[in-house]
Amino acid sequence: MMQADKKGVVLVTGGTGFVGQSIVRCLGQSGYTARILARNRPSGQTDHPSMEFRQGNVVDGQGVESAMQGCTAVIHLVGIIRETRFQSFEQAHVQATENVLKAASAAGVQRYIHMSASGTREHAAAQYHQTKWRAEQMVRAANLNWTIFRPGLIHGPDGEFTRMVMQWHDGKVPPFLFMPYFGGGLLGQRAVARVQPIFVEDLAELFVCALEITGTENRTYEVGGPDQYTWAAMLEVFNMVLPRPARPILGIPFWLAKALSAFSLPGLPFNHDQVVMAAEDSVCDLAAVKQDFPGFAPQTLATSVRGYITTMAAG
Repeated sequence: MMQADKKGVVLVTGGTGFVGQSIVRCLGQSGYTARILARNRPSGQTDHPSMEFRQGNVVDGQGVESAMQGCTAVIHLVGIIRETRFQSFEQAHVQATENVLKAASAAGVQRYIHMSASGTREHAAAQYHQTKWRAEQMVRAANLNWTIFRPGLIHGPDGEFTRMVMQWHDGKVPPFLFMPYFGGGLLGQRAVARVQPIFVEDLAELFVCALEITGTENRTYEVGGPDQYTWAAMLEVFNMVLPRPARPILGIPFWLAKALSAFSLPGLPFNHDQVVMAAEDSVCDLAAVKQDFPGFAPQTLATSVRGYITTMAAG
């Protein structure tokens, strides 16, 4: 077993994913050893002083408790945005959280940090939010020092959303001729909801800071970037920043999107839950998180995208 840094070992479920990779890097930079729990080791990944890998599956619980041994904290990130025939929201959000909580309790790990989502509530319209709520309730009932973060839209160079926007902008994926969003009205041109995108590196810093800032235990934080946008206005920021000619931005009517998603058409890039969630505001008041995390100063969307877009284009 590798020698852990004096700050200890932090188990990260979902550490190979988009948000997980940023958190793992931030943990290493902050003096922790990140122990990644995943079903398969990524190709070419090897252990080193600030990172370890353990094989396991949070959905069926296999290997979770053994991976928890010797850890000082756990950061639980596992989640899905759409169901597949291999995994449901119930499995990914509720069952996985239950297994991680049980393993933490059995291993004596008291510090637990959980990633939920903006809009999570008991009677949500989307099943995604419903299962996220049930997971949150299990966390609150556990005998642990927990912290829950509820981010909205997360963007970054390895994020699915950012890569999709770039493909829209390049005309490589449907609808090819314009950058779409879901809008109200007959033609979809009426703004319905607002979003508050947060840069993945800013979010990662919050997770790691929560390990060290007292008073963040047993708290739930809504988090986002510094600015709120309509979907169209947010896409316009990408249009301004991307080093290519601007692409038209047009709305797809909610009534049409809901009708299409009801039929589960092959190749449709969205599902019913995503349409429902896009009709709701995904914004928050940052007062609580700024009070408890004095160093939290999230970058604007334009600044952060400019910082990574050149690297993405080169890749």
